[in-house]
Amino acid sequence: MKKRVVILGGGTGGAVVASRLSKILKDEIKNQKLELYLIDKNPLHEFRPSYLWVALGTREPDEISRPLSKLKEKGINVINSEVKEIIPEKNKVLFDGQELEYDYLVVSLGTVLKPEKISGIEKTFHAWEMKDALKLRETFSNFRGGKVVVGPAEPVYRCSPAPFELAFMIRYISEQRGFSEKTEITVIHPWSEPMQPFGPFMVNAFKMFLNQFNVKFVGDFWTEKIKDGKIQAKDGREIEYDLAIIIPPHQPAAPVFKNSKLRNDNADGYMLVDKKLLRHPEYKNIFGIGDIISRSLGIGMAGVFAHFQADYVASQIIDEIKGTSMGIMYNRTGICVMDVGYMGAGVFCDFSKVIDGTAPYPDCWMLGGMRAFRGLKVAFERMWFSQIFGK
Repeated sequence: MKKRVVILGGGTGGAVVASRLSKILKDEIKNQKLELYLIDKNPLHEFRPSYLWVALGTREPDEISRPLSKLKEKGINVINSEVKEIIPEKNKVLFDGQELEYDYLVVSLGTVLKPEKISGIEKTFHAWEMKDALKLRETFSNFRGGKVVVGPAEPVYRCSPAPFELAFMIRYISEQRGFSEKTEITVIHPWSEPMQPFGPFMVNAFKMFLNQFNVKFVGDFWTEKIKDGKIQAKDGREIEYDLAIIIPPHQPAAPVFKNSKLRNDNADGYMLVDKKLLRHPEYKNIFGIGDIISRSLGIGMAGVFAHFQADYVASQIIDEIKGTSMGIMYNRTGICVMDVGYMGAGVFCDFSKVIDGTAPYPDCWMLGGMRAFRGLKVAFERMWFSQIFGK
């Protein structure tokens, strides 16, 4: 009997699931026993970790993106459309006046940015979407020193270390361009301490980095509005800036989860899943991966989480379709490689205890001070496109 798998979202998680299924189940696709569909409103798959490089001029958009349509070569039906509604009790997805039934549904729709929640944020910049990275790039290319403020408006956002990495990269470039002495860099954050949710080890490590790169940190700073060249916190504090890089608030992909039965009302409307199985507790043929389930798991947002979750979910679907039991275990670790110009650093954290609710923060380790890590980040970028889009 023919099966149909529908994947919503062509970012990290969705692309991995589609690629893995098409590879392992290629005979089923060839013999018309399986149909794979991937739906995304963006015609391009973009490698988000490289947005910072785009913003600082070391990458061009076409170098870190590929057309999702290339996945058609792997037998994947790609639909460029916005998902309007999921009807789990009928196993249907609605998009642009059409509907598609499924046997398995993988939801990897991620989050959307909501800059309108912060008054005056249009006077600032960020690099959390491609178009915004390009705007920051244009402005930063003409920057010749001054007060730089970097930070998120809210404590949960894509890639927890990224604001710090960006601040360190700006310090590096300001030295290369000869205006470091005229540049004051400050990271503002709702956290009390840098990398606070990651535990004492990471807090101390990032304090060391901040000191090494002469970057200030201002904690417990909840941005309320930006006005007259100042960032104003909810407690009344103000910070002046010449260049402000403020990451807008995030929310689950709209409009799908606005009134959905899949939403977790105890986690700001993000998707509800069983923490161990990544399936919806009621609709067992629906999986969630990536940013859209981050709040339900109690962890941050990062492509590496979506990647490992996608591997696990793909193996579960393969097992059920093929009638095997050789699926992989759910990898709950997070790996981050940072490029700060002078050198690179690698962070490894195990979030198993956080997800299980037995510990307040993950077990983390770090290697730093080696330029080789920058090369590792470049190599992974290249390997990524080869694995997902290569034959």
